[in-house]
Amino acid sequence: MKKVILSLLLAVVMLLGLSIPVMAADPTVTITVAATVISITNTQSTWAIGSVEPDDVIYFSATGLQNDTYSQVENTGNVSVDVEIQGTDFEGGTYDWVLQSAPGDQIYSLYANSEATPTVYDVEVKSSVYGDLTTDLATSGTYDWSMKFTAPTVFDPADAGASKDATVTLVASKHV
Repeated sequence: MKKVILSLLLAVVMLLGLSIPVMAADPTVTITVAATVISITNTQSTWAIGSVEPDDVIYFSATGLQNDTYSQVENTGNVSVDVEIQGTDFEGGTYDWVLQSAPGDQIYSLYANSEATPTVYDVEVKSSVYGDLTTDLATSGTYDWSMKFTAPTVFDPADAGASKDATVTLVASKHV
């Protein structure tokens, strides 16, 4: 009896043309991706200050005098970026010079300017953390900048003529 009912039920399904769901063969998912490139260039890569005396103020420029457009950062990536700046202590000679917010005994200061006020050096360059040089720099956008170096108020005569080196690093990150 069960066989008869099952056969009749199958015949009714076939007569009514009911379809039985069938899974498609080899379904696919198309994935699209674009690489984010974060990249900057800077026009000036060296700064030879030369000999300094206590309290000297020297600007990052062709002449050593205040100049608001000496160097230029360009966003060569494909997204807007934030650019940060960090410095190091001067090393060399008998005594290193420490980078701090205000000059002192064996202590020098370094400030960068903002493009909005190019003659105001308002971005403190620190050795412990990165500071904002500019934010939301568009793709192919440029940012003009410079720095102001202030020599220590006192340095040891043992350092006379000794060469000292420090580094300033610019880094870019995706603007969010």
